[in-house]
Amino acid sequence: MKTYTPPLATHPHDPLYRVDKAIQTAQLRLDAAIDAKRHHTSQNLAHAVIKEAREGLRKAEQARVLKIKEVALKAAESAVESAR
Repeated sequence: MKTYTPPLATHPHDPLYRVDKAIQTAQLRLDAAIDAKRHHTSQNLAHAVIKEAREGLRKAEQARVLKIKEVALKAAESAVESAR
């Protein structure tokens, strides 16, 4: 499993919790699709499901990057305002 910096949030009040939960869900979906490929005869369907699951994981990771940038921007803005 991929490691993330900062690590995936587990506290529900963490600002990254929702996007991190989406990453965990997408990873579970991908793992399930890979397992299904091993056990089913329809390889074309399995490949399509795996491709879709990987795309979902990629989108969730991009959403996390955007959320981290948003949180950092808010922190920088509040630091500037508190310095005034």
